[in-house]
Amino acid sequence: MILSFRLLRGAILAVTLSFSGVVNAVSAADILVTSSGQALDAFTVKTLLGRGGMEVDYDPHAGAELAGAAKIVVIAMGASVKGFGAAGITVETELTRTREVLEAARAAGAKTIGVHIGGAERRGGLSEQFVELVSSEVDGLVVWKSGNEDGFFDSVAADRNVPLVVIAKLSEATDAIKQLIEN
Repeated sequence: MILSFRLLRGAILAVTLSFSGVVNAVSAADILVTSSGQALDAFTVKTLLGRGGMEVDYDPHAGAELAGAAKIVVIAMGASVKGFGAAGITVETELTRTREVLEAARAAGAKTIGVHIGGAERRGGLSEQFVELVSSEVDGLVVWKSGNEDGFFDSVAADRNVPLVVIAKLSEATDAIKQLIEN
């Protein structure tokens, strides 16, 4: 009985491994989700990925050390004045932290994915400098359609020759991020 259970468990493991893609081959410590601008969008991304079966390390204040240890760094772009106040940081320190995260990820050879799910309201004003910084450095972009009505992300992706996945619904973000991770 024990032998047949071990054989069955081994067969199930073999089948699971044969059908698992890159996304399933990485652990929570391999995928870091962080924010650039301290909006709650990073928490939303973390939640969506979790619902999609992906374990991630979430830290909206992650620094270079965490980014340098990750294989994949997902950065949600969009500023929140409330987020800055709650975190006790300034726009300048957040821009510096974002640059450090991007540099550490690049130095470590990590794949970087910029995510903009805040729609049109997270494109102007204070958010724009975070959007421009992240989108100009990442390896791929996932953008909610309403935040790309002016074609900004289309232009950035074309100019930089990086993949862009435009989503029509927030619920599509998980599959879009998985697509960029796997390719």
